[in-house]
Amino acid sequence: MRDLLRTPRGTRDWLPEEAAVKRMVEERIRAVFELYGYGEVCTPAFEHLELLVAKAGEEVVKQIYNFKDKGGRELGLRFELTTPIARIVASRPDLPKPIRFYYISPVWRYEEPQRGRLREFWQAGIELIGVEGPEGDAEVIAVAYEALRSAGLANFEVRLNDREVVEDLVASAGIHENRVPEALRVLDKLERFGEEYVVKELEKLGASTEAAQKLVERLKDGLEDFEPKSEKGERGLKRLQEILDLLKSAYHVDAQIDLAIVRGLGYYTSTVFEVKTPLVEVGSVAGGGRYDDLISSLGGPRLPATGMAIGIERVLEVLKASGSVQTRKTTEVHVLPIAGDKNVLAYALQAAGELRRLGVRTIVEYSQRSLSKMLEKALKAGARFAVIVGPSEISSSVVTIRDLEAREEFKLPIDRAASFIKSRMESMQA
Repeated sequence: MRDLLRTPRGTRDWLPEEAAVKRMVEERIRAVFELYGYGEVCTPAFEHLELLVAKAGEEVVKQIYNFKDKGGRELGLRFELTTPIARIVASRPDLPKPIRFYYISPVWRYEEPQRGRLREFWQAGIELIGVEGPEGDAEVIAVAYEALRSAGLANFEVRLNDREVVEDLVASAGIHENRVPEALRVLDKLERFGEEYVVKELEKLGASTEAAQKLVERLKDGLEDFEPKSEKGERGLKRLQEILDLLKSAYHVDAQIDLAIVRGLGYYTSTVFEVKTPLVEVGSVAGGGRYDDLISSLGGPRLPATGMAIGIERVLEVLKASGSVQTRKTTEVHVLPIAGDKNVLAYALQAAGELRRLGVRTIVEYSQRSLSKMLEKALKAGARFAVIVGPSEISSSVVTIRDLEAREEFKLPIDRAASFIKSRMESMQA
């Protein structure tokens, strides 16, 4: 029975103070998305399993929570939002282009829980569909950058790559074209599993030990002395430079090329990027890339597309580690009736109603405690003001307002009390 009281492995509860901080981060990110003209979409928590696995990649397919419903249909919980949004676009070819969608939603993956990595987690992301040039990739990366800054992150870097450049390098290592997708999935594990693991896995795909080692070294060295061996590699290199130039000139974002950034999802076609922080154990706080073939693979028209997602829990971990988490009070005023009389309670509820009408977060204390105990509780809850109501206040048509921080007390008519508290709070925030 005790185990039933624990959340399932890889999940968590959000209590009011934690949920308030999470919502604050989401609201800041949402504001940036909407500033760039993106509109919110919501999709079902579960989709047809066939849709989810179509372009996910072998590693991710293993992580999908899947089940049969009572009608025998194979379904799965969404593991990201790009595929469901691609389904929306494929099924609605009449949508005006370019399409700018955003989402803030939970997703599910069956993977080993660790710091910043849960089985149920929240993503905030955007999809830009119908823009083929580097300006689309630059916009998406710039939105990620600005959203993270707005959320409170100060120390992070954008790392950028192009899969076509990596495919050029993989081909040079002697790996057959048919096995390139597998090689990309292996290279994506370089940071997590290390060089020795990656070299051994590349050998299984047809590379010699020497070629595999050279490939890994090349990824670490970056573009220094890099000469593409194919038209595809040249195209990817040119696109990378164009995106870097746009980011710097138009958005004042300094991105770094990192050939080890590959991304594990199978639908990426060229540009890929991740945002890293000094908190290495959390992993990337955001990532994304271009997926020009995904919508057509689902039966829709061929539409160029690029997108990104921010991991909300990972952002919160970084903010917490840097001491940047600002707690958000769930209430600002506690109304304290100091007698059990029903008239006192009605008067207290009236005072609370006036405050709420002005947008002040207010609770009424219903416990029959002493005034000192109720004031102590209000202080612990982080309330700034206590509004005290008793028989003497009713007889004079006033309330007693106590500023719990400044330790000041005022008596005001009930019809002026709410506006007084509201204006005092606004002056403190100014």
